[in-house]
Amino acid sequence: MIKADISNHVIYAERVRLRPWQRRDTLAQELWPRYTEPFSSLWNIARTIYTDPQHRQNWSAQRYAWAIEDGYQRMIGRISLREIDLHEASARLGISLSPHYVSQGYGTEALAAFLDAFFGPLNYQTMHLDVAAFNIRAVRCYERLGFSYVFSEWRSAGRDASLRLLDDPRYQGYQAYFRRGRYETTVEFYEMTLGRETWCTRP
Repeated sequence: MIKADISNHVIYAERVRLRPWQRRDTLAQELWPRYTEPFSSLWNIARTIYTDPQHRQNWSAQRYAWAIEDGYQRMIGRISLREIDLHEASARLGISLSPHYVSQGYGTEALAAFLDAFFGPLNYQTMHLDVAAFNIRAVRCYERLGFSYVFSEWRSAGRDASLRLLDDPRYQGYQAYFRRGRYETTVEFYEMTLGRETWCTRP
């Protein structure tokens, strides 16, 4: 069985600590600088939930979040669980890192420590996530940790201002992740999953 109350679970790694999210962390996160990567404004387009209503009845309304702290107790990121399925012992991952701390291994280290707890003391069986396909850094991180591709979903980009960059020759490599129609541009997102057995038997 999933551990019922995980709200106070603290997780330790070599350079980071994950502790329960607090109200002040939300205010601190709002002060993070903006990401400078092209199309970063499209990273968090809401997904379409394909799961049938009967399956969604198993989902807990509860969400959990942890702050990622570095060795100086600075809040540098956030990990969360939602769509917690009590019957299948699964949940959906959410993770974000302050722009000042990306590409330094903090996110990978924090997530690896979290997965040890997720599949260990918290006793989950499956973790799901969705990620913008063009966010190569994130996709590679997930693949290194054992997540596998399940399917692609195309989401509407609306009138996001960053879409103008698709006409810039410097960003030609991104065009494969976008479908440009007469009335709408859509963005590819990957659905990925990781099972307990895969994590526990990884090299």
